[in-house]
Parts: sequence; structure tokens; C-alpha cells
Amino acid sequence: MSSFSGRWAKRVVRFLRRPGRDLKVIGHLDGVRDGTAYGWAWRPARPGERLLVDVFVNGRLAGQRLADMPRPDLLSQGIGDGRYAFELTFDPSMRPRGDDAVRAYAVCDPRVELHALFESGESVGIESAEDYLRATFSKVLSSEDHNAEVDEGSNPVEPADRRRFDRLFATSPVEGPPLVLGKALCAYLDQNRFKWDLAREFDTTISREDYGAFLKQYVEMYGRARRPLRVPLSADDLAFLNAGPTSVSAYSASRAQKLLSEAIAPDDASESTKFERIYRWAVYDSVILCVEDCLVAKPHEKLLATCEEDEADRAYPLSRFMKRFLQDNVFLSRIDTNDEDGRMLAYFAVLLFSMTSPHYLSYAPAVWRDELLSATKGTSPQFDRLSSRVFGDCRLNVQAWRARISRLGFDCSKNEFRYRTNEGHRLHSPATPISRAKSVDVQIIGPFSKQLGIANSCRSLVDALRKLDYSIRLCDFAIDYPNRIRTDDAYTFAEPGLASINILHFNLEELPSAIAYMPDVFTGSHMIGFPYLELPRPHAAQLLGLSLLDEIWSASEFMTRALETYVPTHTVGSACRPLRRIGRGAARRIAYGEIVSDTDFVFLMSCDALSGAHRKNPLGVIRAFLSAFPDKSAAKLVVKVHSVDRVVSPHESEIWRRVRYVAAQCDNITLIDRVLDDDEQMALIEGADCLVSLHRAEGFGYHMLEAMFLGTLVIATAYSGNADFCSEETAILVPYRTIHIEHGQYPRTSAEQTWADPDFALSVEMMRKVRREAALRERVTDAARKFCDSHYSVDAFARRLDLRLASLFGAGGASRLCVEPAEGERSGRGVTRPSTHA
Repeated sequence: MSSFSGRWAKRVVRFLRRPGRDLKVIGHLDGVRDGTAYGWAWRPARPGERLLVDVFVNGRLAGQRLADMPRPDLLSQGIGDGRYAFELTFDPSMRPRGDDAVRAYAVCDPRVELHALFESGESVGIESAEDYLRATFSKVLSSEDHNAEVDEGSNPVEPADRRRFDRLFATSPVEGPPLVLGKALCAYLDQNRFKWDLAREFDTTISREDYGAFLKQYVEMYGRARRPLRVPLSADDLAFLNAGPTSVSAYSASRAQKLLSEAIAPDDASESTKFERIYRWAVYDSVILCVEDCLVAKPHEKLLATCEEDEADRAYPLSRFMKRFLQDNVFLSRIDTNDEDGRMLAYFAVLLFSMTSPHYLSYAPAVWRDELLSATKGTSPQFDRLSSRVFGDCRLNVQAWRARISRLGFDCSKNEFRYRTNEGHRLHSPATPISRAKSVDVQIIGPFSKQLGIANSCRSLVDALRKLDYSIRLCDFAIDYPNRIRTDDAYTFAEPGLASINILHFNLEELPSAIAYMPDVFTGSHMIGFPYLELPRPHAAQLLGLSLLDEIWSASEFMTRALETYVPTHTVGSACRPLRRIGRGAARRIAYGEIVSDTDFVFLMSCDALSGAHRKNPLGVIRAFLSAFPDKSAAKLVVKVHSVDRVVSPHESEIWRRVRYVAAQCDNITLIDRVLDDDEQMALIEGADCLVSLHRAEGFGYHMLEAMFLGTLVIATAYSGNADFCSEETAILVPYRTIHIEHGQYPRTSAEQTWADPDFALSVEMMRKVRREAALRERVTDAARKFCDSHYSVDAFARRLDLRLASLFGAGGASRLCVEPAEGERSGRGVTRPSTHA
């Protein structure tokens, strides 16, 4: 989105070379991706100038940025020095409505809209600073702002024990090498080092330079990806990055500037030059990385907020930041600051812009800022009077302004952001208000909104809990999942609130993010993790997640064995979502269309590309199928996948390239690469004659369970989570040998980790056998359907959950179960779980 096509750039160059052309500003709003607007703006007559750009969403100002970021594509096409780009991440509450909902204007006289090249629209009627403020902020407030309450606090509960998010900054649970000259990372940063497979690249214990290099990578990559959320940084990290300037050497660059910005002046530069660099970092560059709240060093903050001597005896004196801020803006520079009324208007302008950039408040003298906001002797605040003068009949008053600032995480009473724990660690959670809704017994938090298997598991958990007498709340949290959004969701979600029990239905490596970015609804509650694990023991990136939990609920015995030595673990199993059998013929017509005929014998392999190509093993299925049926008319194989375009790993992409190539060459193999809705997916499974899963590891294996419910035969590797329901009676099992996982085959694995290698020759034989023997298919599918109906229905799942919850709440809190016990269930580990046929 941030690239500019060479074709358009060449048009710009040709256009400018035409006689008589004298455009004041050209540029383009390239588009919006993931809540961030991208574009560029350039004044050809002044190529060294950097323009301010105002970005609007649905008519409301989303923020202001300096168009000074480098763009190699602009430079390569002769657009000045190429440093004319901007990007702005807007408030998540501002959801664009329509294709033309996001608009950008270069702040020049006249103001120019960056709409389409050579079609720039110019604003009219902007002659004074008040005109500009009126044009920029008339629609700044939404209806939610009008009635919002100021909430300067965070969690109203102050438990005796330490808040759970403090564990994010404790010593890492991963044992590291002895320190040399560097520094060990705190638990959260170390977890992310392993999560991104950066442990080989960064060993922060060697030197301070290595430590700084990792922090640079962390802030630039993770900070930008998470914005507008605030990524965790320990107090030690902040002290390290803000080191440099002192009260004596206030003009020195901080380490954060040196690592993260080009806004550094040479040591022999003048104070005015150094101030310009400090101003640029504090006001603009730090915002791009979403660190303006924590990586502007205190001496720099004080320098920007200082008033020069000529302001000392004035009412509403202008700080050095304010003077520079007005100077940057062609319209605000027209304010007569020699007049007290003009200086009040300057303060008013800064307060208005702080509604999208609250860090400005740190650089305006707090005493006079509060003077403008305060009512005295029965009169309304000067802010309200200025608002009426500029905007007329507008409900932009002090109360609405304070509510807006508070919602952005700034505490006016302390003149600082609220993104800090009591120990000085930087964290988003303390500034996130907790819902004031009534506390519930059980709160389920998971990626409900995404198109992926664990989201389906979340729904099964909710369906089972609804059969019990406990009060529950559903909270969607999906920031760590790149999967597509579900469009057919019938579940109602709420903001996180207080609960006796929190169930975090995430994989362990994603769980710490919930603690970091959600409000602290966790301290004082019983924390249950409901993760999925494909390998026989957790990897380094999962150890922090384990340390945050009081217990784990496991869907399979395989996962219980992997985790029970770390945290008390209870096998509660799972449930297949309610499925309606429509018959193989009807299902085939819905899902396959003309891909297969009614008489074809169809093998199906189905997976999410983001789940790991080596683990899911599509090439293994293809090899076995082609070896089993050299006669292309004997059977057909359909490989159903989605999200291949989102695969990042080159190892994974190469496998899917090979799958695509083979499917294009073989008439009896079809590749379907798209997201299906639930009905289409179930029809795809029911319409097949056999589902094949030659996986190397599974945490559970929902597609196999769904196939059993729908009466489709399953061929599966006899290993890992599916072993709880795939027995010799219910499935066709493929033997395996245990092998070590090679580097690059699966994220965040070590040489000690193992998984299964399904027997190739027997895979081929099993495919041939099920194709030949109709009686075998009928016998196995009938046994599988009966077993799953008995052990993996929602009612069966509810019975197991009820036993565990009754144990947690005590006899007085046991629910009245709305389902009857079924035969064939046995007790173990304090819960009831299905018996297996291992």
C-alpha cells in the first residue's frame, strides 16, 4: 500500500515538464490498510520542504503527520529526494464508512486535497486560524464522546497479590546463557524473541550493542505492527533507550533517537539544529513507531515545554514546542501571539490537536493549560467560550474534551500517559478501562471472529457452557491471528469485565498478548488456559503463557501428557459443532459442483495453510494417492486449503507451490484455495468418500471428528491428539515412526522436538483398500458415528465441564446440568472424559 507505481510516477515527471505547469502541491492518498492511511505530498517549487498533512475519517480529523518519510519508488522516478511520504494509524473506533471515507489534505494555502494525481481539490474559505480550526475540527466529536465520562483510573480492584501482568516483566522462564557484557531480556520480550524465531539472530547477553539491536528490531517491527496498541517495554528497557540527555546536556540525542530515527544532529551542531531534531523526534517520528508516550526522554520533554525569556511575564506563555508547532502550520502561524487573546487561541489549537495527538499536552505549560480548562467565579471555562466562538453551536466543551483525552490514555491530572505499571514498566493494559458490567462466573476469551479451527473450538466450548447454570460472558480477542474475519457469526460478544474464572482459549504463545493488551480482568480470578499443542512438549515461546495460568484444560490426552508437568492439566475433551447430515449426493452437488461426478470415489485432504504445510503434509497425501491410483480414472483427490496467500515462510510457500504445480498437471487432483462458509465446508467433508490426514502432528484434529459425525471414512496417522477418537474401530490408522523435526519445518522448534512420519507404503495400501471394500467403509463409519455421538456431542462435553467447574466453585456453586450422563464415560484427573480405544 505504501508503494507508488512507476507508471504514475512517470506521469508526474512528464506532467511537470510541460510548459506553464506550476502546481503548488501534488501527492496522493494511496489507500488504507489495517487502520493505517498511506500517501505522499510534495511541493515541487520547494523540494526541501516537508508538508503537514491532515487526515480525516468520516469527516473527523484522525490526526496530522509530517510527510517526510523516505519512499524509494518516489526517489527512483525523480520526485525530489523521495522523502515525502506519510502514514497515519487512526483510532480503532474510527471505522471508515464507504470508499471515500478517508481523505487527506496538505496543509498549505490554499489547502490541497490529496485525492488523485492531477485532480487535487482545493479547500476554500480558509483565511484565518479560526477558519482553519473550524474546517478541521467541526466534526471531531462523535456521539459517544458527547456522553462519555472521564475515567482516569484502570482496574478498580486492588488485590493483595501482585497484578498478573507484572509477570510479563519478571525473569524469563527460558533458561539463557550467562551474561557477558549485555543484558537478559524480561519474560515478555524474550518470549517474542523465540516466537519470531529470532533467538539465533539476537543474543542480548553478549553486549549492550546486541541488546540495543534487539530493542530496535522489537520497536520497529512489533511496535509498528501493533499500533495503536502500546507494546510492552520494561522499566530497564525504557531507561536504556532514553539514556543520553540530562539536565546538564539537554540537547544530547537519546539512545532511542540514535537507534530508531534519523533525527540526530552532529555533536558540533548548533543548539537550534539540535532542538529541531528533538522536536521532530518527539512530535512526529516517535508517533510512527507508537512510542511517543515513553521514548521521549524527560530532559527533552522539559526542553520542549520550557518557555523562553520573552514569554516569562505573559499570561498564557508559549512553550518552545508551541511556537514551533504554530510555525509549521501556515494557518496557525497567522495567530497574533503578542496579544493575550491570540495566545489563548494558540493554547486552544494545541488542545484541539491533542484530541488525536495527546502527547502534545506534555509540551504545553500545564498551569496555563489548566487555566484555560478551568471555570472560575461562576464563569464558564475559557475553553468553552473559545469553542463557542470558533464552532458556534457545538457541544465541544471541557467535559467532552477531557473524556476524549482520557479515552486516548492520557491522565491530565498527572500530565502523563497511563501506560505504566506501578513498577514503571510500559504496558497497554493499565490504560484500558474494565467494563462496568456485572461480574460473571465464567468469562471466555478467544479469537471468535476469525476463520480458523481454534475459533470453532471456542464456539463448542460456549455451546457446552450454555447448558450449565453458570453466568458467562464472551470476549473476542484476535490480534495475534492473521486469518480472515468470519462474516457469519451469530455469537454476541461483550467488553471484558470481572469474572470468577477466565478461560483463555488461545495457543500458549498468543496468551501473553491478552494479558498485555486487554484490561486487567485477570488479577484475582482463576486463570484457565485452553490451548492447542501439536508437539510432545512446549517450546520456549510457550513457557511464559504457561506461567500465567492456574490450570489448563486440554482437548486431548496427547496435550495433557505434554503440559501436565508444567501446570495442573485436566483433559476435558471437546465437542463437534452441531452438524446436519444432508446426504453424500446432495453434499457433493453443493461443494464440488462439476469437479467430480456422482460415481467418482473422492479422497479429501483439508487444512488451513497457516497451520503448517510440513505438519499437515499435503505432499505426503498427494504422493500416496498417485502411487495408489496410477489409473487416473480410479479415484480423485481434492486438496482443500485457504490462506496460502498469507503464508510468510519460504519453506511453507515452496510446498504450496509444488502442490499447485502437481494439481495443475494431474486431471485427478483438484486444488481448492479459498475460504468456505461453514455449510460449504461441511458439505465438502460429507460429499467426500474418505478424508485423508497423513499429518505429522495434531493437537486435536477437528476435521477428522467432523468427518466421523458426517459419516465420512477417515484415514489418519495414528499419532497425537486425534488418537483419542481415532481407533482401529473408528478409523483407518496409518502406523508411523518418530522422527526429529528439521530446522524450518515448523515455527519455533528445536532439534530435540519430534513428530510422526506416517508409513508411506501402508498409506498407499490403505487408500487402495478403502476404495475396494465397501463393507469396511460401512462398518468403520458406523462405529465412528456412534462413538462420536456418545463422547463428542455438546451434551457430553457439557458433562465433563460441569464436573470440573463444580470442583472449582465447590458444592454450593455446582450447576444444575441440563443433560443426562451417557454410557461409556469414565472419570480421571478430577474430570469425566471420553474413553479411548488406544
